[in-house]
Amino acid sequence: MVDFLLKLLGVKAENGAFIAHPVVRFHPGIHPAWIALIGLVLAMLTIWLYRREDSSVGAFRRWTMAILRLGFISPILLLLARPVLNFTMENTVRRGLVVVVDTSTSMGIKDPRTEAADLKRAAIAMNLLDPAKGLDQNLSPDQASQVSSIGRMDLLKSLLNNNKLDLLGRLAKEYDLKLYAFADSPNGQTADIAPTSGPSTQPTASSSSAALAWMNKLTPWSPITPIGDELRKAIARTRGQPLAGILLLTDGGNNAGSDPIMAAKAARQEGVPVYTYGVGISSPKDIIVADIFTPSEVVFAKDEVPISVRVKGQNLKGESGQLILTLGGEKVDEKTVVFSQDQDEQVIPMKLTPSKKGEFDLVASIAPRADEAETRNNSKQKHLRVVDDKIKVLMVEQSPRWEFKYLMQQMLRDRRVDLKVFLVDGDIGITKGEKTPYLSEFPKTKAELNDKFDVLIFGDVDPRLFKGDQLKNIAEFVSISGGGFIMVAGRQFSPNGYANTPIDKMLPVELEPTHTFVGGGPKADVFEKPIRMELTPKGARNGMLRLSDKETESQRKWKELPPIYWTARVARAKPAAESLLVDADPAKAIRGEKMPIIALQQYGLGQVIYVGTDNTWRWRRNKGDEFYITLWGQMIQRIALPHLLGSKRTQLNADKEQYVTGERVTIYARLYDATYEPVAEPTVKGYYTGGTADTTNRTEREVLLRPVPEQRGMYKGEFVAPPAGNYKFYVDKPAEPDVKLDFTVGEPTVEFGDTAMNEQLLKDIAQTTSGQFFREENIDQLPDAIRLKTERVGWPVELELWSTKLFFLLMLSVVTAEWILRKSAQLK
Repeated sequence: MVDFLLKLLGVKAENGAFIAHPVVRFHPGIHPAWIALIGLVLAMLTIWLYRREDSSVGAFRRWTMAILRLGFISPILLLLARPVLNFTMENTVRRGLVVVVDTSTSMGIKDPRTEAADLKRAAIAMNLLDPAKGLDQNLSPDQASQVSSIGRMDLLKSLLNNNKLDLLGRLAKEYDLKLYAFADSPNGQTADIAPTSGPSTQPTASSSSAALAWMNKLTPWSPITPIGDELRKAIARTRGQPLAGILLLTDGGNNAGSDPIMAAKAARQEGVPVYTYGVGISSPKDIIVADIFTPSEVVFAKDEVPISVRVKGQNLKGESGQLILTLGGEKVDEKTVVFSQDQDEQVIPMKLTPSKKGEFDLVASIAPRADEAETRNNSKQKHLRVVDDKIKVLMVEQSPRWEFKYLMQQMLRDRRVDLKVFLVDGDIGITKGEKTPYLSEFPKTKAELNDKFDVLIFGDVDPRLFKGDQLKNIAEFVSISGGGFIMVAGRQFSPNGYANTPIDKMLPVELEPTHTFVGGGPKADVFEKPIRMELTPKGARNGMLRLSDKETESQRKWKELPPIYWTARVARAKPAAESLLVDADPAKAIRGEKMPIIALQQYGLGQVIYVGTDNTWRWRRNKGDEFYITLWGQMIQRIALPHLLGSKRTQLNADKEQYVTGERVTIYARLYDATYEPVAEPTVKGYYTGGTADTTNRTEREVLLRPVPEQRGMYKGEFVAPPAGNYKFYVDKPAEPDVKLDFTVGEPTVEFGDTAMNEQLLKDIAQTTSGQFFREENIDQLPDAIRLKTERVGWPVELELWSTKLFFLLMLSVVTAEWILRKSAQLK
């Protein structure tokens, strides 16, 4: 009947379709009141005319004909109201089921099962126990030995091949299976993700067998587990298709990509439930050496270097392990670690004092236990470069203010620093003597700067002191030779007194026009109230300002520092600079950017640091040496390294120092020719070599570097990180064979940072999407759970009723019936 009605309406519908939410709407061409008035007049006229008919015609017949006449007039009046019928056509279709399989390396973990429940779960998957009986059944010792250490991927394959469960076969009877594996990794490799689906009508046995064949070929290879990204991709691939849901087969160890819960919310908005099956065990025993933190990748020989090692012990409360620190294979420190469940991750302070210069691997490790889930995460390695050269610093100051006195004494006590001082207003006598650090004049030539110093620290110095090309020499010392430059603001000259000079171009801040130096210069603002400082996100992450190995603890220590009472007025950080510490006062901000107190900028080969206060001495006087020495030591060391270790004409940098195999490596090279002009070649060849301990088997790989737009002499190259090992990168232009960049490639370890099956995350994903979480004891109920959800496909239909067959048949039927009655009554 519905199909016949739809045909009369002119709607083509498939079998099984039905109408939902019908609504009639009117779009009259004239005001509805006029239509009602016309209808009332015609109705009264029709009744009056039929009452005047021949009295020989009975009243019933006259009233019947009148009603039929009104039934003919009414559709005509409806034409004026332009009726439109809106409804939705709905139909049920065969649905798809997306199956997403985790192929990350953690799926290769062989869980040591010791708990009875975990052993039974593995036995159910391996067809040794009845899946319908769950965990309420006995397991023999022989069966337990068979399942005690099976890998996660092997367990998943056993479950899917289990004839008693016949999971894929049961699902394929009702749904079109669309199979995908985790496919993304940093090196761009892609797994076989071609979907396998049954036919659109009744599936055959080959659909489930093809799915099993595809599943059995999967291997755990991906170095990351981006669950959120994979859910989003599954939704995007099937958007617009009727889905019964997504079946996610994983251990839940999410460690990359977007938030899985946000992806689950996106699935819920699409009406797609996610059903999760957790592979692995939720409480494995495991020791994890998570990370090694050093103040820098370059340390000085004979210096005591503080090392922090992050260690985690899973389900090992009260037990202990011996943490050993080695440098170049030699043990340098050792500590006993007692694992605590309440303190999941511990930071173990250690130290080393390298005795000689060179390049070494720093390794922190704890010996594996027999009952551990994974032993590849028991050690962490970092490449260190040990140097035995002093940092040659030239400090320039007008008069001995407090900042100068404190900083000078700190550097004189630092065995890594060879300090020279040019004090403009100092007595000439201080420059006499065999071991005096004072100079009688500022270096006159660029060669003197390049050869004798690595870092220049400028205090509140009158710029008129410098004659000829001295300021230009300073700029070239930084940009061409890779020297470091620190300006410590003062209340007379620095920084605004250097506006429109070569120093102005170097500084990472834009100078404040209203405070520009004129003549002797106005006194800078003096504040009586403490100034609230604020680390920027870049400052919090920058190792130069880190006061602790943990970012949160470092930020806490910054908040505990004594206040400062003066800052120089500048505008804002330059576009290419990094603002690290700012004045929190919004009144000093310009266009939403808070005023910088400490800022950093790369200037050619070297780096420039701006310190916009002369109050850091307060931190040492009121808080002791710890923070003051740490901060200034890290800043001086940071900007000295390019000049101390690098070349005057070749500067090589990488976006990271340590990579994992398959990751993208980006190399930057700033190159100058023999006359110190930027290299202008269309391409430059670079090479990397190393990797294996056997130097006879090392191969040299070529990398093509191309110019960076609008940066003369700057080149960029990219390549995929090779197998694990230590490597050196160099370029063939300029020809400086000693200039090489060290980088380290390690095996991917992020997958082993937490080896437990993340049951809570998988439950949250399922709950968010109205799905369900499954383990081996209830996995046989999965097809029934999915079946509870029905899918319908709907599409809107809009019909102008006056133009349909049904409308004209109705009019014709009414007028024909009236005509027949009139003729039978022998009326005109």
